[in-house]
Amino acid sequence: MWDSAKTAEILNGKLYGSPSAYFHGCAIDSRKVTEGEIFVAIRGENTDGHRFISNAYEAGAAIVIAEEERMVEGGIPEVPAGRALIAVGDSIAALQKLAKTWRIELNALVVGITGSSGKTTTKDMIAAVLAKKYRVHKNMENYNNEIGLPLTILSTPRGTEIMVLEMGMRGLGQINALCDVCSPSIGVITNIGTTHMELLGSQEKITQAKWELIDNLPRDGTAVLNSEDYLSVGKASSLRIKKLFYGIKGEYIKPDIQGSDIQAAGALETIFQANMGDENSRVNLPLPGEHNVLDALAALAVGRICGVSLEKGASALEEFKLSKMRLEIIKGISDSIIINDVYNANPASMRASLNVLAERGGEKTIAILGEMYELGDASVLGHSEVGQAAARLGIRELVTVGKLAQDIAQGALDAGLNSQRVHICEDCDQAVAITRQLLEGMESNTWILIKGSRGMKMERASDKLKV
Repeated sequence: MWDSAKTAEILNGKLYGSPSAYFHGCAIDSRKVTEGEIFVAIRGENTDGHRFISNAYEAGAAIVIAEEERMVEGGIPEVPAGRALIAVGDSIAALQKLAKTWRIELNALVVGITGSSGKTTTKDMIAAVLAKKYRVHKNMENYNNEIGLPLTILSTPRGTEIMVLEMGMRGLGQINALCDVCSPSIGVITNIGTTHMELLGSQEKITQAKWELIDNLPRDGTAVLNSEDYLSVGKASSLRIKKLFYGIKGEYIKPDIQGSDIQAAGALETIFQANMGDENSRVNLPLPGEHNVLDALAALAVGRICGVSLEKGASALEEFKLSKMRLEIIKGISDSIIINDVYNANPASMRASLNVLAERGGEKTIAILGEMYELGDASVLGHSEVGQAAARLGIRELVTVGKLAQDIAQGALDAGLNSQRVHICEDCDQAVAITRQLLEGMESNTWILIKGSRGMKMERASDKLKV
């Protein structure tokens, strides 16, 4: 990338050590530093990266960025020969400025993705489709916040033509700040749900926070929006830039790219027809559920904007694989089949996964559902609606985990699910014990869905029920 002298100039920082130390890549964890990288020492809630500067040099860091205030407090650490240290006012601001400068130098098109659910899957699908024609770089895992997104940009190799960047948020103004770093030209909103209600307080503010992505698009940019999402369609009515809708039913507006003739196939595959104008293609998606069809349509839409045909986009999606702990199929005890979907949860994703369970398991189904966080005043309603969906879909046995999830149980009971089929548990161990008992009285090939918010660590149940 740049040498230490140029890097210090970009950051308006004080340079110690060699002015000609070059770096490639960036890390904020000294344990993950590799030879020739830049280490940014960040003060966090639980630890302070400034304590590990010497460790970073030992691991091979070419340059360290640290806060000048900490240098005054602890003294300037010894800088090995040929290495450099740059003192700045704010390490996170420095990280973001470096990322912004590198993005400008790369001159790559940026696709930004946000939404209440499905954004990581959509990001990965978009990257897969665009890779049919371009050199593409995307977020590492879910590096989608004020630190993760800059790290992703700084890991982008020269020659990259398109960056596909997921954007997370926990409050107003955060996506604005991310857009300032990455300047997206295409913005995708998967949906606007109730996640973050606890932090933002109202659906209106959640919508406002997500819409910051669209507000930051240039005049010649394009908004890619879900035609099944009422709030997105409503907000788009006043948009002056180009917009492209994707969808299945077109409940609120006719989609520009539409999925039809959706059929379940194999263990977790879905076959559907994608249509856009005079162009159409059959898509063999190795994922289940209409929610994944919607994500695939968003990816195909971005592909078409960038000149990737539906046929080529469909071929990319045929080879697509979800990240670990997302609709992962595991062989379970008593010849059961576990859908390990424990990465995270909100009401929309819970209902989507229950649809998959009902679609695949029929009458032989068990849903083990944990608490959902950050719903605020919508918590009772959100949990209750999930329980109602379980009852409506005919889920045979419902096992809830945690106090908040009791509202899932109550919702199912209110919707008519037999009380003998509703099992309220305090923790994963109790849920596992009850599930083992249930399996003794059920046929082989019973399908089990395990899902809950990340903080619930529902994989503990998966680990104890798998073979």
